[in-house]
Amino acid sequence: MNNAIRLLVISLAITLSGCAYSPKQVEASRPLVEQAASTDLQAMTATLQQPLNTLPMGAAISANGTTFTLGQRYVSALGLECVELLQKRNYSQSQQGVTCKSGETWYLIPQLGQATTSNLLAAY
Repeated sequence: MNNAIRLLVISLAITLSGCAYSPKQVEASRPLVEQAASTDLQAMTATLQQPLNTLPMGAAISANGTTFTLGQRYVSALGLECVELLQKRNYSQSQQGVTCKSGETWYLIPQLGQATTSNLLAAY
């Protein structure tokens, strides 16, 4: 009986100490949500607007010294029509990107690691 009381007291103490423990507070280095969203995105050039609407996956388009190879088409979480792009500038490495259509205009979406919070696409 004495051991049962000790076990009960120890269990109660452990339970109460667990409730009193406060976890470490963590702060993010980047905000996940920005209060005022801005849409100062870079529109694709006028010569690319129509081909982005019609060309299939794998097609290549050249404009201003950059060759864009179209990848997979998909609908973003915001409901926008998007196309993956492989960009290759004259004599430089290839870079992957995405372009999404808002209204009748295609916009180049910055990669999250390169984007600033002021040019992320948050609202339309």
